[in-house]
Amino acid sequence: MRTTLPEIGKKYGLDYEIKDFPDSTAVLLAVEQGGLVIGNTTVQHLVRAMSEGIPVKWIAGWGGGYNVLVAHKDLGVKPEDGGGLKSLVDARKKQSKPLTIGVPTGSLQHAKLLIYLKSLSIDPDKDVQITNIPFPNHPRALQAGEVDMAMTLSGFGALAIFKGDAYLYMHLYGDKFGKQEVGFIVANRLIQSNPALVQKIVQSHVDAMNLFVDKPDKQVEYEKKYSRFPEPVVEMNERKFLHYHYRTNIEDVKKMARELHELWWAKQDYSGKVESYIDLSFLSKASGLSVAELSTW
Repeated sequence: MRTTLPEIGKKYGLDYEIKDFPDSTAVLLAVEQGGLVIGNTTVQHLVRAMSEGIPVKWIAGWGGGYNVLVAHKDLGVKPEDGGGLKSLVDARKKQSKPLTIGVPTGSLQHAKLLIYLKSLSIDPDKDVQITNIPFPNHPRALQAGEVDMAMTLSGFGALAIFKGDAYLYMHLYGDKFGKQEVGFIVANRLIQSNPALVQKIVQSHVDAMNLFVDKPDKQVEYEKKYSRFPEPVVEMNERKFLHYHYRTNIEDVKKMARELHELWWAKQDYSGKVESYIDLSFLSKASGLSVAELSTW
């Protein structure tokens, strides 16, 4: 979007300035406080908005595939072998050398990691050691042997794999993990005060995404124009991990709301409020698809 949206926006009289934020919490607060007109955030933070009564609406999807669990090259557990991982965790616990996993605490990746570990009957608090490490530091931590695994953003996972310090244990995407991870939000007051502007914003996003959705070669081409990752890493990330669409799989958002409550990250199950925080009417007009068609992916 960094390479496609600014030019597309001019067609609609929009001058886009793309800003980087340290995390999705900062994006959510900036949208609420008026520092951003539109923000890119995670389904986890949409649920947080429900929990805290932050008046925003999810107006379009972006995609998923960002969650990868990578293992140190010498870990010795086969990819996607949950039984093997559980056995290793149990053995290391008996040796008083718990398996260490790096992840930024409180992130979407942290939540996904906890959910996966619990599905294997691994207690995240007692059986393993979860270490708070920022995503950019994951490749170095794996190289240095500071962690056994890292639950990371796909780009940094791809970098660690490319450097030969790690291998892909699991891509937590699709099936039981869900596909919807990221989308776009605006403040409710913008929808109420200037719906015409919201329509232009959504239309420009649809036009920009149509240039690369379901077109891996284009994904790679546009990403290479600004990415700091080596080209083979961009290729791996865009072709193997990331998937984009402006649709929103609402059932995935509801599932995340239930899971966050099960983790006690949310004080109650907000799945019943999900649809009141999503407005796909602008997207329907921009794409020519019905809201029902846009509500699954």
